[in-house]
Amino acid sequence: METYSILERSDGGEAVYELVDRGTGSSASIVPGIGAQCARYVRSFRGRPVDILAGPEHLSDLRNNPVLYGNPILFPFPNRIKGGVFEFGGKRVQLPAGDGLGNAIHGLVLSRSWAVKAKGASEAEGAWITCVFDWADHPDLGSLWPFPFAIEYTYRLRDGRLESSVRASNTGSEPMPMGFGVHPWFPVPLTSAGSRASCRLKAPVDRVWELDRLVPTGVVRDAAPERALRAGIALGDLELDDVYAGLNEGLAPGEFSESVYHDPGCGIEIAVRADASFRELVVYAPGLRPVVCLEPYTCTTDAFNLSAWGVDSGTIVLAPGESWAGEIVYEPRPAAPGA
Repeated sequence: METYSILERSDGGEAVYELVDRGTGSSASIVPGIGAQCARYVRSFRGRPVDILAGPEHLSDLRNNPVLYGNPILFPFPNRIKGGVFEFGGKRVQLPAGDGLGNAIHGLVLSRSWAVKAKGASEAEGAWITCVFDWADHPDLGSLWPFPFAIEYTYRLRDGRLESSVRASNTGSEPMPMGFGVHPWFPVPLTSAGSRASCRLKAPVDRVWELDRLVPTGVVRDAAPERALRAGIALGDLELDDVYAGLNEGLAPGEFSESVYHDPGCGIEIAVRADASFRELVVYAPGLRPVVCLEPYTCTTDAFNLSAWGVDSGTIVLAPGESWAGEIVYEPRPAAPGA
């Protein structure tokens, strides 16, 4: 029997593509019709399946709330745009508010249908699927986002890791601002053997963007000691919704940062590895839901407005025909001794 395969099925009218890695007892279920979401990602440890991503009970839940499960893809901007308004290239862009505070949030592609461009499975390449979203296929986007684009996202399940590669292209005739991020939801704890109190977070960041109602003021400061991730912190009852700066500091092209969520109760940790183009890390750990999100971004929240004010916010500007590419890897693994 081959190690890698792709299973296709329909669930409530939605096409689901399940990437399978029999060697590690892993699978990842991709739903192109709902934002190219990874609705479920499981890996076996000591013969028992562990949910790595917090997925919906039913796909109808994902359809109704696509940002609350799995791996939402955030493009052409991650997080918030203050008031849903920014100006670029002489154009004033007004986006719908969606965060309850009057701000636009999490881009324009996470709930829309993507097309399957290619898929395959082999011993060398693992099991993979490439989904594409083209601005031109969604006529209503012209009134929301006047910058034509196309974005491809590839999920690859290999050796138990869920690898993602993304390419975004400006298909218009004028420069386009962009930012990209993902919003993975990890269960806390990972298994019933653990507890939130004992779970830990660690990442190569110790500075945060100062926020006013979840929007950066433009100031970056040192994180409070209990939120400084470089040395590692206990999650405990701490609630976080913080934007950390400097995730890619010291990285050369081709190198990856590593942010880690560790559950000592089951001896498993999840490393979120992001290439050097990802410079911010949003960490979200709400008090009312047993999850934690480690979210690599190419820019900070409200980046387009901050850039207009002269702040180095990470806004990427693509010239006509230009593309940007990035890579992110989720690696569940046995925790290192003493972690």
